[in-house]
Amino acid sequence: MSKISTVMRNEYLRAVRTKAFILGVLLTPVLFGASIIIMAIAENNKDLTDRHFAVVDRSGMLGAVIEQAMQARNEHQLYDKDDPEEQVKPRWIPEIWNPADHPDERADVVLSQRVDDGDLIGFLSIGADIPALDGDDRELAWFTDTPTYNDLPSALGQTVNNTVRHHRLTSSDMDAELIAKLSKSVKMTTMGLVEVDTDGTVHEAEETDKFAEIGVPVGLAFLLFMLVMMSTPALMNNVLEEKMQRIAEVLVSSVSPFQLLMGKLLSAVLVSLTLGVIYLGGVLIFVHNFDKVPPAVVEALDLNTLLLFVLFLVMSLMIYGSVFAGLGAACSEIQDTQTLIMPAMLFLIMPIMFIGPVIESPDGTLATLLSFFPPATPMIMFMRAGIPPGVDWWELPLAIVLCTGFCIVSVWAASRVFRVGILMQGKAPTWRQMWGWIRAG
Repeated sequence: MSKISTVMRNEYLRAVRTKAFILGVLLTPVLFGASIIIMAIAENNKDLTDRHFAVVDRSGMLGAVIEQAMQARNEHQLYDKDDPEEQVKPRWIPEIWNPADHPDERADVVLSQRVDDGDLIGFLSIGADIPALDGDDRELAWFTDTPTYNDLPSALGQTVNNTVRHHRLTSSDMDAELIAKLSKSVKMTTMGLVEVDTDGTVHEAEETDKFAEIGVPVGLAFLLFMLVMMSTPALMNNVLEEKMQRIAEVLVSSVSPFQLLMGKLLSAVLVSLTLGVIYLGGVLIFVHNFDKVPPAVVEALDLNTLLLFVLFLVMSLMIYGSVFAGLGAACSEIQDTQTLIMPAMLFLIMPIMFIGPVIESPDGTLATLLSFFPPATPMIMFMRAGIPPGVDWWELPLAIVLCTGFCIVSVWAASRVFRVGILMQGKAPTWRQMWGWIRAG
């Protein structure tokens, strides 16, 4: 055990004292903060160029309505509410195209050319029969070469539909205003459940905070994934580098291959825990000292959640660290790792690929099965435990037991591969050959 701790201590100190580690610790929050600043700058530097567009109104009733709607918007919605002098939205300027004034020209041809020339951002074509009860929906079309700019056509479609709906109701001798009130939608609030204590005390339901209930566990799961990705491939490269430089041959003359492997694994765990403490510590300081952070977020980052995060992080590092360390020992050149590393990377990335289904249905069959599949257990079970409704009382202990057992098997199998591969030179083994090393014992 003393030899394992010696290897672990030396590997850990060598890792945390490197410039790369220190720069990584310092630059990661800087880059994260810079990305937020860049997004804020991009948000505050929107393209506010006037948007000119044409309206081909064959109905004879909607062109004027659109002009009035655009005028009202340009007068009341272009500027920031807190700073009336700061424009935050572009001006929309309509141009009514009357087909009767251009009998010898096709509106779509002429206006398409103007859009292509940059005079217009697009044009709206309104059919003659669109106000009728049996009007054709295809008679309303937006023509443009910039389909990604969706704000303007969405606003035009809403204006046209509101006007057409009002016209159809009034032409049918119905009170449009009364119908609007009767059909007004009601905003739905998502609430938790009413809870009753054993003494009969009733705790009223509270409004849920989706960011706290979903964002916190998913964010921590991503952090877990990042820490594993930062440590385990680096562990493989470290083992391969020592093998290529014949340093491993000197090391195994002083310690056994198993002791060397465990020392490196535990060192990777300590390095990741160090990074986790730094990053999570920064997050906790922020949420506890920034008044605008919702209380639900602070409550979501409780001690139980953090302890579970540490437990699953250690399990992930032991599983994938042993796999990558074994692959590093089996290879003799960097090129050899390209073929062997792909299956391991697929298992590592797999939980990320299922985040959507897990969030949508955390208690569904797929999410439940994945949480008991050890390579995916740490991330999937951690998210399921944090996202309401949570997991049954027996699921978390069972997942921890299965994952612990898989950790032991992974380290045992990796030690068999490590023992043979660390001193072997030449062509990289196949997966079948490595399976033979594991079985040979």
